[in-house]
Amino acid sequence: MSILDSIIHKHLTEAKEQIFARLDEIRTKRLEEAKRYVAADMFEEVELDEASNNIVKMGRIQKIRRRIRRNKKGRIIVQRNVKRSGIKGYRISGNTVRRISATARIHKSRMLKRSWKTTRKSKLRRSLLKRKMSMRRRSSMGIR
Repeated sequence: MSILDSIIHKHLTEAKEQIFARLDEIRTKRLEEAKRYVAADMFEEVELDEASNNIVKMGRIQKIRRRIRRNKKGRIIVQRNVKRSGIKGYRISGNTVRRISATARIHKSRMLKRSWKTTRKSKLRRSLLKRKMSMRRRSSMGIR
């Protein structure tokens, strides 16, 4: 008996059971399709032999060996061997560590103060959520 027949003949419990059974079938079918799409879009696992040595200190320069990023299309990629200054208040220019000038620091702080007043507060929660997801992804890949 179909769903309509059971409704017409006032067998509502049967109709309800048939509807729920059909919804379960549709849900499992869609879930299988979604799993295929997710599997196709997944990132490749990276074998890491030294997960604890992600940040390598080379004098006053830190070399970050692996970072998890997204490209323009939204795919997850691993960014490798990025250099940054190991000292606060300094930056890398070319291959040397240079002090950030006082005027540049003051200008940056004033601009940040202004942007926090208007736009950045509303974006903080989103960035913290993204950081949390990124850290979870890094730990699942074995990066620190």
